[in-house]
Amino acid sequence: MNLAFLCHDTEIIFFCVLLTMILKRVKIIKGHVGKLFLRKKKSSNQLEGLSNNANLDVSHLHNAYDLLHTCSEKLNSAMNFPMVLLFTASGLTSIMLLKNVFAVVQQSDEENKYFVKYIVTYTIIYCMKFTILFIMPCYFSNITTTQVATMRTMLHDAINTKALGKYERRKLKAFFQLTQDSEFAYALWGVIKMDMSLPLSYCSLCVTYLIIVVQFSRFID
Repeated sequence: MNLAFLCHDTEIIFFCVLLTMILKRVKIIKGHVGKLFLRKKKSSNQLEGLSNNANLDVSHLHNAYDLLHTCSEKLNSAMNFPMVLLFTASGLTSIMLLKNVFAVVQQSDEENKYFVKYIVTYTIIYCMKFTILFIMPCYFSNITTTQVATMRTMLHDAINTKALGKYERRKLKAFFQLTQDSEFAYALWGVIKMDMSLPLSYCSLCVTYLIIVVQFSRFID
């Protein structure tokens, strides 16, 4: 059982690594867009500064964005079941551990104080691990979506303000449309959006369920 939990946690960490890799490449594409249309000499971001090492036109950026979005879709489909399993199994386990902590603390005395400390410490560590594994994918997903939104704004401003030829404007509009149609918005099973609002909503649900469980256990006792 412990080996299964370890493998699952390692899988979530691996997904976080892949999310950061996609995020870094989105930042590089954003840096190229800024270099083409904002004419910045230097970028404060190291990843965006990598755009100075190569010159890519709108067509190459369009293709790179499309390929990267395809990778993100495949990653999203691979994350569906492990992330839902994390929400359900680890979330319910955390609730039951917290419930047991309340019960043990209320019935504690001098004889079992070391056992109480062990239970409390284990519960804190487990809940912290669950919180980190839960928040990190949502955080990287949220940052990626923000970066794409910023890049889309840059493209929109370039279309409306830059003096471009007919062919260049057409390619730029096609790239802008691609960023609108193909957002880097991760969603579990296409329904549950992975952004920073998900951990807040889920934690609120868990706290509500924990209160209900504690109150009913007192009523039954």
